Amino acid sequence: MEKAPEVLMREGSRKRDCPDSELESHQILAHEEKSQQLLAHEEKSQHILAQEERSRQFLSRLAIEDAFWDHVDESNGVRPVRTDANHAEQKPFGWKVDLPSVLKKGRRRRRMMMRRTTTTRTSRPSDFAKDGAVYGPATTDASMTPIFSAMIAGIGGGFQWPLCVFGLVAIRDHVDHNRNIIFQRSRSECQTLTKEDPYLVLTGPARAVVFSAPVTIEVYLKVKGPTELEDKTLCYLANEMRDKGAPYSYMFHQTCSGKFSTVEFTLGHITSSVEATISVRVISGSWPHGFQGEFAACLVRTGDIFHGKHEGPVIGGRTRSTSVDHKKITLLSFGDEKVPVTGDGVIELSRSVVSAKSNSNLEVSVRAWQDANNAVQALAAFAAKEAGRSSCTLDIGSCKMVVIVAWSLISDEPELRREVEPQHLMM
Repeated sequence: MEKAPEVLMREGSRKRDCPDSELESHQILAHEEKSQQLLAHEEKSQHILAQEERSRQFLSRLAIEDAFWDHVDESNGVRPVRTDANHAEQKPFGWKVDLPSVLKKGRRRRRMMMRRTTTTRTSRPSDFAKDGAVYGPATTDASMTPIFSAMIAGIGGGFQWPLCVFGLVAIRDHVDHNRNIIFQRSRSECQTLTKEDPYLVLTGPARAVVFSAPVTIEVYLKVKGPTELEDKTLCYLANEMRDKGAPYSYMFHQTCSGKFSTVEFTLGHITSSVEATISVRVISGSWPHGFQGEFAACLVRTGDIFHGKHEGPVIGGRTRSTSVDHKKITLLSFGDEKVPVTGDGVIELSRSVVSAKSNSNLEVSVRAWQDANNAVQALAAFAAKEAGRSSCTLDIGSCKMVVIVAWSLISDEPELRREVEPQHLMM
């Protein structure tokens, strides 16, 4: 029996007023799914745009820093300005950025910066021939500048402690215009600096720095980010430092300020200097288990007095200098892990080259400790020489070591740079 039209109309009205709940839930789920897809697409687009913006900023900073260091290198005459395509004028940025190329260029910049180290003496003749310089007659009249320490004295620009720092710090003198690197770390081995311990672990210089003429301090430090693209430049600068012509030795502080940070160096001015290269070798026994250690050097009896006072001249209008006597240079510092020793017993010092006054003594100290009540120290004193070697044995518990100091002179009047055939250097 067919339904009357009135009944059909009432059923249709009821369905419109009371739609099927299952159908409605499907429609709601479909709408929510579409909204989520649109939101995810929008977030992805924003992420891509933000990544491209970071890439553009990275390239822009890199171009500025690249031009800065090219100018520094060109002014020192160490290499011509490059004219390859990668170093051409910066092209307008497009929306698409080749991230691998961006990161590759940053790594190439760092490798190029770290390549310029001086190797005036080396066990490999081929390295000498490539990077060394031929010097004029050496004398004890040259003034040298030891680098006692370098620290991040202040930060700004949104940087916060602690900082995972990598890069390099170098110094140039007029004897060899290549970089004499005193700090160098790659991104994978960055050093963590804190507000309580902001000192860089120095690894140089490779030879004594002559201070008879202006020297240049170069700093190029970065802070490691979550990704290589998010690394930030903490400091890049090149500051010239001039000798004040004082007839005596003194210690002073040099402050180098960049846009986001301040780096403070503690330096010395040593008159009538000689160069001392220190090595330590274990000849019997082993380092005390669980003991921390420190190898250090310092000058004593320099004979310099400041007209009856303990202070020297004001350097750079900022910091008053003091005596270099007993000012420590840390050669190696390590925790309670094993002391770094090669297979033939040579202890791998972080620093090995120091400057000494020709009529002074050089003290090399070794200290081991677990706590304040359980510490031991040994000391060796050497009279400075113009040439030759000095040696002394030291005992730290059952560990017997021999300390060897090789003495040499550095000329402050280099001859013209020329290539040396490797076979001429063979013994």
